[in-house]
Amino acid sequence: MTYGACYANPTLLMIKAAGAFFVLIGMSGFAFGCAVQAPEIDAAAGVSALVLLSGGLLVIRSRRKRQK
Repeated sequence: MTYGACYANPTLLMIKAAGAFFVLIGMSGFAFGCAVQAPEIDAAAGVSALVLLSGGLLVIRSRRKRQK
């Protein structure tokens, strides 16, 4: 892949721009020196999140098999 190939492909350009945006957002916490607090997740909330995620993946997977 050449250097200018990402400018010819708009999808690749958007992926690179989004990646750079997320890196800048991640570094902004260090630049401003503010402490970011993460919310605590108890076991019941974690299990329900995993169940919802796996159920969504199963639905997406079954729809893909039907379309073929």
